Amino acid sequence: MLQIEGISHAYGDLVSLRGVSLEVDGGEILCLLGPSGCGKTTLLRIIAGLETEYSGVVRFAGADIRPIPAHRREFGLMFQDFALFPHLSVADNIAYGLKRRKLERNLIAVKVRSLLEQVGLNELGERDVASLSGGQKQRVALARSLAPNPRLLMLDEPLGSLDAQLRDQLALELRRIIKKSGVSAIYVTHDQREAYAVADRIAVMNMGSVRQHDSPRQVYQRPASEFAARFLGLHNVFSTTDERIDALLGGAGDQSWRSAPSVLIHPAGIRLSSEGTAPQIKVTLNNAVYRGGYYDATVSAESGLTLSLALADLPVATGDAFLITIADDAIIPLAG
Repeated sequence: MLQIEGISHAYGDLVSLRGVSLEVDGGEILCLLGPSGCGKTTLLRIIAGLETEYSGVVRFAGADIRPIPAHRREFGLMFQDFALFPHLSVADNIAYGLKRRKLERNLIAVKVRSLLEQVGLNELGERDVASLSGGQKQRVALARSLAPNPRLLMLDEPLGSLDAQLRDQLALELRRIIKKSGVSAIYVTHDQREAYAVADRIAVMNMGSVRQHDSPRQVYQRPASEFAARFLGLHNVFSTTDERIDALLGGAGDQSWRSAPSVLIHPAGIRLSSEGTAPQIKVTLNNAVYRGGYYDATVSAESGLTLSLALADLPVATGDAFLITIADDAIIPLAG
């Protein structure tokens, strides 16, 4: 559907994109995930046609779209501030793009009713948008973006202005609505929880490059680089030249981690040791915070390293020792 091939871009001497290549399949949601300034929004603007000074090729349905101006690409855009028209009702905001296309009034009314139902705002069509909550405004903005049946939907930090609890709820709603519409989408965010909830695939970006491109499950379980692991909140990253990591792991794993610059010990693979399990590692509990359903704990190993792990139950008090095991597949070599 959408092919991005070798896109590079710079603002003067500041390089914002470095040879980015990605694809978005029909009906797929691709999430661009990374910190501020990594190039996510610049790439989105290039695809939309709002940024024209770049090298590389953007193709849609096999055709180079560079000669096509932004307003003729038939792509939908949704931004963090929603950009709703405060002087229009909910229904008129949704209908805005349809009226500009001079569709018949009855067809517009049918489309608006359908979209109001799709985003769960059936009874609010005549409401003033200024009276809506943040979550309701987000749904109106999404409905307006979907109204003209865009060939591609692009969302730039659409939940960024909302509080954390509402973001978690609406991320799932966004995915449901987008998937039901069947439109291909590119979703930009700096929040990994949001990306996991929304995306079919995630492209992790840093300093203008794609560092990893995979399913949400694979990105979390097998981060490819030290940057990706740390950005995803996985703290057990150690240099393979550190003698303490050798003392901790010993002969564990397939030893491929030894040839990498760094290694991740994935917290999902650290478990309380059961009787007869080998090898066992003695650790001391430093602290633990209850997160609802599990304890977020840090422990010190006899080798001197500190590890983060999640425990369903807390077996000891702070300062006490206990035994853990590390699964072989939790020892993950990382690129620099």
